[in-house]
Amino acid sequence: MKRQKKLPTKSLNTLLMDLMDPKKRKILVISGIIAAVFILAAGITYYVVFALPKPPALPVNTELENTNTQSDIPQIDEPKNISLIEGTPIDAEQEKVIAVVIENFIDSRRQMAGLSDASLVFEAEAEGGITRFLAIFPYQNLERVGPVRSARPYFVKWAEMFDAGLAHAGGSSTALSKIYASPRVFDLDCLALEGGQKNCFRDYVYYAPHNLFANLKDLREMLDQYVWSKPLTIPFLQFGPLSSFTLEAEENDALIIHVYYPFPEYFVRWDFDAEKNIYLRSQAGEPHIDHGNNTQITASNVMVIFTEYYPVDEEGRLSMKVEGGGELYLFRDGKVIAGIWEKKDETSNIKFIGENGAELLFTPGKTWISVVNSPNALQFE
Repeated sequence: MKRQKKLPTKSLNTLLMDLMDPKKRKILVISGIIAAVFILAAGITYYVVFALPKPPALPVNTELENTNTQSDIPQIDEPKNISLIEGTPIDAEQEKVIAVVIENFIDSRRQMAGLSDASLVFEAEAEGGITRFLAIFPYQNLERVGPVRSARPYFVKWAEMFDAGLAHAGGSSTALSKIYASPRVFDLDCLALEGGQKNCFRDYVYYAPHNLFANLKDLREMLDQYVWSKPLTIPFLQFGPLSSFTLEAEENDALIIHVYYPFPEYFVRWDFDAEKNIYLRSQAGEPHIDHGNNTQITASNVMVIFTEYYPVDEEGRLSMKVEGGGELYLFRDGKVIAGIWEKKDETSNIKFIGENGAELLFTPGKTWISVVNSPNALQFE
């Protein structure tokens, strides 16, 4: 049996002396605590990583739903263009005019469509005291406008100011010659284009010739096909507030306007609606209704211009002075402003000049121009 080896006496004495020394005892205690913390942390780590059961794997959703709806995203209105004819915002990027000759014969009024949507309308006599309209559509895509009737030379000259596609149903020989020779209008003769429901078409609920209509949407596509691209580049009218004029409080009031053409069936009356700041049109003593949308025709500006015209053939067709100038009255905001119109030559545009020599300012919106040849054709109150 082996004898147990004894520790050296010096080592035990040394250990006892270290424990009795306060400084060394403190170091030993701290070292022991650190070692214990380390051992405990190592044990916890081992238990979490290796001893605990692992949770089941969750399925991965590859089609995460977007919780942001369109309504949650702030919407910014895109800037709109300002119409060079109306002076109001429009959605169209540019304006390309289609001018349509529309009749006003009594038998055609119940099917008349499109006038209330026109940005600008010229009203003038055709022959025999019967009036006719040239309706200007710079951006509209109506699919039913009419009834379309024949052109006259002065309608062609007005359409030229807009480099327009001119929709008409034939015309006088002078007017047709003017259309064929003009580089500023594109001939859209509905008598040649009619057929089916495209471009121009007949509505056989009504009898000819008062049943021919134009489809502006299709006609615009036709203009694009023939590369007739002549958008408006300069304003036709100037716009500004009524405060720009120096007007007397009562002397310039114009709440009712009367325009007298040769026969009562064509007498026109405009009544000012102060709440909406527009004039409402009546004809032959009744509201003038656009049966395309069953609304009364209105205008923000009503203008009456004076010129000279007279019959030149057995049919009573008229020769009308379009170049030169004459007097005018502009009605807007329930007031009347006097001025003159001038058109220097065939290639220039018409200008409307106030008494101060500057161009008249219109209120933004639709404008109606009635052409007469006698001072007695106009009254207002």
